[in-house]
Amino acid sequence: RQALDELREVTVTAKKPFIQKLTDRIVVNVENSIVSAGSSAFDVLERSPGITIDPNDNIIMRGKSGVIIMIDGKPTPMTGADLVTYLRGLPSGAIERIDLITNPSAKYDAAGNSGIIDIKMKKDQRFGSNGTFTAGYGQGIYPKASTGLSLNYRNKKMNVFGSYNYSYRMNLNHLFLDRNFFNPDGSFNGKDQKDNFTKIPVNFNSVRIGADFFPSKKTIIGFVVNSNLIDVKPRNNNNSVVIDNNKQPAYTFRTRTDNRNNNNNTVANINFKHTFDSTGTELTADLDYGNFSSDAFSSTATKYYKLDGSMQQPDYILNGNQAGQLSFVTAKADYSHPFGKGAKLEAGFKTSFVSSDNDAKFFDWSSGSPVNDENKTNRFFYDENNNAAYLNYSREFKKISLQLGLRGEQTNLKTRQEKGDIRWDSSYLQLFPSVFLNYKLNEDQTLGVSVSRRIDRPGYSQLNPFLFLIDVTTYATGNPALLPQFTWSYELSYTMKHLSLTLGYSHTTDNQNIVIARFKDVFPNIPSEDNVTVQIPVNLASSDFYGLTVAAPV
Repeated sequence: RQALDELREVTVTAKKPFIQKLTDRIVVNVENSIVSAGSSAFDVLERSPGITIDPNDNIIMRGKSGVIIMIDGKPTPMTGADLVTYLRGLPSGAIERIDLITNPSAKYDAAGNSGIIDIKMKKDQRFGSNGTFTAGYGQGIYPKASTGLSLNYRNKKMNVFGSYNYSYRMNLNHLFLDRNFFNPDGSFNGKDQKDNFTKIPVNFNSVRIGADFFPSKKTIIGFVVNSNLIDVKPRNNNNSVVIDNNKQPAYTFRTRTDNRNNNNNTVANINFKHTFDSTGTELTADLDYGNFSSDAFSSTATKYYKLDGSMQQPDYILNGNQAGQLSFVTAKADYSHPFGKGAKLEAGFKTSFVSSDNDAKFFDWSSGSPVNDENKTNRFFYDENNNAAYLNYSREFKKISLQLGLRGEQTNLKTRQEKGDIRWDSSYLQLFPSVFLNYKLNEDQTLGVSVSRRIDRPGYSQLNPFLFLIDVTTYATGNPALLPQFTWSYELSYTMKHLSLTLGYSHTTDNQNIVIARFKDVFPNIPSEDNVTVQIPVNLASSDFYGLTVAAPV
């Protein structure tokens, strides 16, 4: 009996590895990594297998851009700099794990040329009252610090949870640019050399509250509210040398930009899950509402100098005030029904509405008094409605597992530029098939093949035609005529115990890319010098991608 009592007191604890390779995804268990302590979600992604970050902070998965970021299984409407700011502020201590899904099934949204990154937030499953306090500090060139508190109470009828996280970090970006210009005949026409240094302090506050209720053993009803307050104050110094067509320095200019950006967002979710029987037949439903607001104040001052250091021309001072509002509503339902002999049928639908209003006002203060800059002041409205339905069938055989899926998505898109009352209106229906086949060579070796079609719709920031000043010779703008890109993706994988090899190929049409063009070619009605450029997204005819990925824990 004493032996039995001792046996009852034995507790078996299993700890998941930092990196896990599953059948359809790679899982990064953030909470089990000491390396990730005190970091941000952006830092963890940089260290995740197959993920790279380019110099412009674009997230690239296995060599391809077009990644969809999801939070707890729900796509975030943030794109571009707004998304990067959010991920840099989100402390790793609030994250349970990150799922890297390179070739999603028809159950997921068809968006994402390179796949989906799903960030799963922590939720305590222990009974009783529990709490966790965390704090961290890091030092690179500049410091970073974070702290967080999470509380949880759970019994047989409900689970109530809440958390608060704060993080501070000083980011930097030091960029050297050597930009050459050529005439149509190929002859040299001058160049710019730029030394661009930016310090970006970020203050991030995050609050999360929610509850799950269990009216029966088969039913769960819950809600969760996430709210974030992000304060970013970038400061940029740019020193540039302009070189003429004789390859001799002509003059220099220095630009200083001070920004104060405030981003507030709140997302609320109501969810429902009912399990019908012991076989796993279940119905889930979600209703989401989110509101994102931003205010950005900028002051850009440029001084021009002759080679002897004297003043060449009067200073150019541009102040801007940009306000943005984005809201969305999403409703979805999923049904899963297992059959005998390892077969399962999944079906579902989703509808979403996104609305955005961006208002930018710019004033030229060069004379000491504000003068409205008509070329930069603008307002842009964006409305998008997506409706989707899917059907997924899977079957497990002795050595073969098969999954067939088909998803249909119908998109309605409207934009309006207040300046000139320019409107864009488009609507299209597309089908997205997917096939997954795994063959088990033996107990430790599996061969897999997958094929899927995907779409990347332009984000509101890519369509926004606002003219943003980077420095007096470099601008950025959006393209309201930008088309969605479509990708056929093929993968061949081989898994042996913990080693995984994946050979991938994809073909993309109407490929979206950023090009640098002469300002006068894009905006012929706005006077400009020959060395002024603009960054603008365009559609290329097509692109092809080949890649080999090796994943192994060390």
